[in-house]
Amino acid sequence: FYRSVIGVSIILFFLVKKNQLHEINLKEISTHLKRNVAHFTGQNLWLYALASITLAEVTSLEFTMPIWIVLFSYLMLNEQMDKFKIISVCIGFIGVLITVRPDIESINLGLIAAAISAIVFALTNIYTRRLTRTESTLTILFFLTAMQLIFGLITSLLDGRLDIPTTENIVWIVVIGFAGLGAHYCITTALSLAPPTVVAPIDLLRLPIVVLIGVMFYSEQGDMFIYLGAALIIFANFINLKKANTQ
Repeated sequence: FYRSVIGVSIILFFLVKKNQLHEINLKEISTHLKRNVAHFTGQNLWLYALASITLAEVTSLEFTMPIWIVLFSYLMLNEQMDKFKIISVCIGFIGVLITVRPDIESINLGLIAAAISAIVFALTNIYTRRLTRTESTLTILFFLTAMQLIFGLITSLLDGRLDIPTTENIVWIVVIGFAGLGAHYCITTALSLAPPTVVAPIDLLRLPIVVLIGVMFYSEQGDMFIYLGAALIIFANFINLKKANTQ
């Protein structure tokens, strides 16, 4: 909730500064609502999964998202599904599995939540792509932050109280607010420039980057599987981007 308050404030500032408040309208409100319900649902399922199963299991299931994006792009956006897109996604996902090597022995609610979150996050990307055809990035982000604020407030009050952040927490809430909004700005802009089937596999690069940061700054141990998986992910993106550049 508080993160969304920060986000709405930032977006309103830029809308006023750029004299773009007039762009806020309800023409695509149904698509905005679908997008943000999907995003809010995925976000909460992901958090539930994170508290219920191992990080490796959450990560491996989260990175099935590009596979769903390829499928939904074909079904909902009528985008072409060629062999290069399918191959790049599959290679990238194999790289993820090699890197995290999840030990999934039995199905539980945490695993189901993580799997469903990947699906609804994929839908979020599809709806974002659809919105970029008619809406500006700032408009999309305004409805994102405004709706997430409302959803967050409602769910925060389910237990009858709203926790007030401490002075220390406020600093981190502001940081998270800026970082989260920045990430959404980047992904929305990317989806306005390229189809989800091109953008999604690039997201797999987060995994080797996170692993590298862990090795360099947190003394976490890397092994040959991590580097092999990272290499496959990078190779998958090379295939995907090379094909995109030839179109």
